[in-house]
Amino acid sequence: MKKVYSILIAFIIAATSLLPLHAENVTNAPSRVINIVYDDSGSMYIGDNDVLLDTWCQAKYSMEVFAAMLGDKDTMNVYYISDYVNDTSAGPRISLNGKDGAATNVAKIHNEKTHAVSTPFNAVMKAYSDLVGTKADDKWLVILTDGAFQEGNSDAAVDVDGYLAQKPADIKVMFLGIGKDAQGIQEKQDQNIFCVRASTSNQILTNITDICTRVFNSNKLEVNTAQKDISFDIPMGELIVFAQGANVEINGIKKEDGTLIKSSLTPVEVKYSASDADNYQSNQPELSLLGKIATFKDDFDPGKYTIDVSGAETIEVYYKPNVEVAAYLTDDEGNSVSDLSALSAGTYKINFGFVKGGTSEPVEQSKLLGKINYSAVVTNNDVKQEKVYSGGDKISIEEGQLQIDVKASYLDYNSVSTALNYTVYKDKTITYTLLNNPNYEVIDNGFEKDDDITIQAQIDGHEFTQEQWDELEVPMIDLAGDHDYRLEMSQVEKTEQIGVLKMKPVLPDGKPTGGQYSDTDYKLVSRQKVGEEAWIGSMDGTLKVHDSRSWFMQYLDKIIKYSIIGLIIFMLLGYTPLFKNYLPKSLQSRPLIECEPDEPGQDPKMRTGTITKVWWTYVFPFLDHRAVIEYVTGVSGCPNLKVKAIKRRRMTFKNLREFENKDYITFDGKSIEKEDRKFETGGGVSIVVYKDGWTYTCSPNKSRSRS
Repeated sequence: MKKVYSILIAFIIAATSLLPLHAENVTNAPSRVINIVYDDSGSMYIGDNDVLLDTWCQAKYSMEVFAAMLGDKDTMNVYYISDYVNDTSAGPRISLNGKDGAATNVAKIHNEKTHAVSTPFNAVMKAYSDLVGTKADDKWLVILTDGAFQEGNSDAAVDVDGYLAQKPADIKVMFLGIGKDAQGIQEKQDQNIFCVRASTSNQILTNITDICTRVFNSNKLEVNTAQKDISFDIPMGELIVFAQGANVEINGIKKEDGTLIKSSLTPVEVKYSASDADNYQSNQPELSLLGKIATFKDDFDPGKYTIDVSGAETIEVYYKPNVEVAAYLTDDEGNSVSDLSALSAGTYKINFGFVKGGTSEPVEQSKLLGKINYSAVVTNNDVKQEKVYSGGDKISIEEGQLQIDVKASYLDYNSVSTALNYTVYKDKTITYTLLNNPNYEVIDNGFEKDDDITIQAQIDGHEFTQEQWDELEVPMIDLAGDHDYRLEMSQVEKTEQIGVLKMKPVLPDGKPTGGQYSDTDYKLVSRQKVGEEAWIGSMDGTLKVHDSRSWFMQYLDKIIKYSIIGLIIFMLLGYTPLFKNYLPKSLQSRPLIECEPDEPGQDPKMRTGTITKVWWTYVFPFLDHRAVIEYVTGVSGCPNLKVKAIKRRRMTFKNLREFENKDYITFDGKSIEKEDRKFETGGGVSIVVYKDGWTYTCSPNKSRSRS
């Protein structure tokens, strides 16, 4: 019995704890009205052969739990059958509002007294009629009885099925028949009519638990009773522990690292009550109905936890997921839109998912979330689209303001909603149209006229607004191709007229260059960012240019250019062997002079001659190399040899006549005669002088240092 009540109470309290964690994602608890027909007839207190029953205690205890579990939007009205013996004029004996708090509401149920009588159907009729006129998201008619209903004061049976068949679709009915002879009704779940029967006390408690689970949509975790362990695979924001036992103490919940989490509020004690019927005071309550309920509000990550509790015969744990709803968009190419603050107009596929509360961490699908239904409503530029979008649907959004209202329903009645607001941008196309494209006549001093080229600009095919015009950056202009003339374009400028640009061609230094000016292609290009938008445009155009100058003026630059190039080439050719002769490479700047005495007894000597280059023949083109060779030193009658380069790096004597009839001077053993017109030799010529008792021998290609 304790276990059954444990399940009942824990389910009920867990259902009432589902509150929003974050303002941006709101948990939408439904408004709920529950009209309960409470059977306080004599058969709840005494059975056959005057056997005293505790059915009243079980029902009363359950009623108190009903009162404890009401949420802020819940109302519970209790219709005692004993108040409707004669008619349906009485209102509910007890009306409870969830906002009044559990303690106040439980006390009203606990302290209420009654007088057990018969089982008139008038109570059902009254509870039903009051419910019809009620405005609420969820309406329940709960009928608790252990016997057949009577029509008025008579013993005539009532057609309960026929009566309930008239109910509207928004009213749900839960009928609990108590006892082996209890009347039942036909269950029609597709019409939200539910019926259960209980022939024993344990079955009654179990079925009341089922009623609470269905009516209050409670969610339970599996508990390892031996180890007192629980585990879950989604983040939790609230856990409720219900432990039943005579000496229960709930100390907290331990994480795997041993950290103890204390309950957010002082645990609430639930307890049996004495007989409430003044004509059955001798009935004894079920004293085992004792327990405590503790609520833990924290950031519980998925994982394994241990319930730190003592003296408990049964433990139940109920949960509230810490989840929020998120929307995801992908473009036509399947790319995820990561930056929703910069959303481009177009068509997107929308999908949904859960994230951990206050974060963007995805939460995977879990059985602890039950069946999830996602939906979204799109409002674009204050126009609400008729379609309600599901995951995988495509949405088309236009530039402007966008709001996506997303809702996720899970665990039947739990729902999370959020409103996502974006500013949608659209890339803009800039187009250009020529308004004035004048002809430009080139004359010696510049352009004959310099009128402006004017261009009309539009954005996405429309005229610019003043704000857009102010935002527009002037396009860049690029002249196409390579030309033998120089031509530039002025910077594009905005005019005072919105949408009109102007520009003109410009000559460098204000005058034309060489080359024949002609029509020239150009391209205007716009590319800029305005916020998140890209403004892009281009235009190809042709600059109309005619050159009216003379041929000489048109090609003067080329004439000068190629003349300079020709001169350089000509000068360079003057350094080639084709046009310039070079002296032998073997000539030494300090050639060796060997001195041998004619008389014996004297030692030979060595002296050093010089070869002096005529520098300007080396510097200037087309001039053959020349040099002066000093082949002997300190000897009179021996003029220096002047040489000039000839073909094949040979040389000839320029002062040949100075050596005429000087038979004491020989070149390669030969002296110069009057009839000799020239003498050509190489760098290895042997020059010998016989004079003053000495023989001087010089080879210009031998260096003193080499000797």
